[in-house]
Amino acid sequence: MTSSSPFQLAWRSFWVLKKQHAEPLWAQLAVGAALALPIGFGMMLINGLLTGRVSDPGWWRASLLFNLFSCLCVAYSMLALTRGVEQLLPAATIDAIAETGDWRAALTINAIAILGIVLGAALSLSLYSWISGWDAWGSFLSHPVAKTEFLAFVLVVAAANWFWWRLRVKQDTLHRQTVEAQLRLLQAQIEPHFLFNTLANVQSLIDRDTPRAKLMLETFTDYLRASLGQLRHTDSTLEAELAMVRSYLTLLQIRMEERLRFEIDASDEALAATLPTLLLQPLVENAIEHGLEPKIEGGRVHIRAQVVDGQLAICVDDDGLGLDGARRPRRRGKGMALPNIHERLRTRYGAKAALTLTPQPVGMLAALSLPYRTQA
Repeated sequence: MTSSSPFQLAWRSFWVLKKQHAEPLWAQLAVGAALALPIGFGMMLINGLLTGRVSDPGWWRASLLFNLFSCLCVAYSMLALTRGVEQLLPAATIDAIAETGDWRAALTINAIAILGIVLGAALSLSLYSWISGWDAWGSFLSHPVAKTEFLAFVLVVAAANWFWWRLRVKQDTLHRQTVEAQLRLLQAQIEPHFLFNTLANVQSLIDRDTPRAKLMLETFTDYLRASLGQLRHTDSTLEAELAMVRSYLTLLQIRMEERLRFEIDASDEALAATLPTLLLQPLVENAIEHGLEPKIEGGRVHIRAQVVDGQLAICVDDDGLGLDGARRPRRRGKGMALPNIHERLRTRYGAKAALTLTPQPVGMLAALSLPYRTQA
């Protein structure tokens, strides 16, 4: 994935409330100018066409500079207010406003925009009067047309802001649905191989170890019931995810016997957390397939989950071969699990979530961190 330029980052986040911005201040100011100057020129053009003065050079010389200056003041006032609100409000409130896909988010952004227009217009009138010596305030207040144009400008900006917000919500929703569809496709590619292997193991155990074959079939039924139920939803709880992972590991433990040991430790607070469906199991599958299964003596998988400073922290720790071990040939659909998790985290949580892989003296540690949220 190619990195975005500071200007592109500033453009995408200009009307987005968030606590931390990756783009520098100059990029934010550049985006403000890129929006304000064409709007100022367009307003002049519309005004000239309506009043019949569009072909009058004197009118352009007298009005253009003031209109451009006013639009810049408005844009920078809106930017300053937005960044000020981000600093004053708690991070949880900012996240709730930014991620709400209903009218309340748009209303909040629109209120900031309208207040920025009023403050920016007042600032431009005051500064222009001070710099040029022209009574800009008196001229504005004495002309009904000027006040009508200002009101029309406020309404146009509010409507444009609403449209911009609706477009962004639709784009985010479409992107999230695309990522979820890719997840389902990936899971559909992986499951048949796992299904056939398990059924083959059950068949081989029926004659020589019937109780073990029965246990494997019962565990496999539990796993299918949990995984198929999860695939119908885009969100789940950590408790449900761990139940599916436990069934998966129990099933593998029946097949690998003493070569596989596992532990699952999760606090009650962590179990109540909501997270995207099937976010955890690919990490466990990687630990088994690349770490423990190729290792002759097998090993251990330890899954831990707790809430730390408002973040859900999940660790999948194994003592397998690690990065330096011999790699097995990838089956169809493999190799996409980790990029898929990174993309899902980025789409859902932005910079507030992360997946890190850390080589251990023996094995690998996969650490997942995302904002702690519950269904309530």
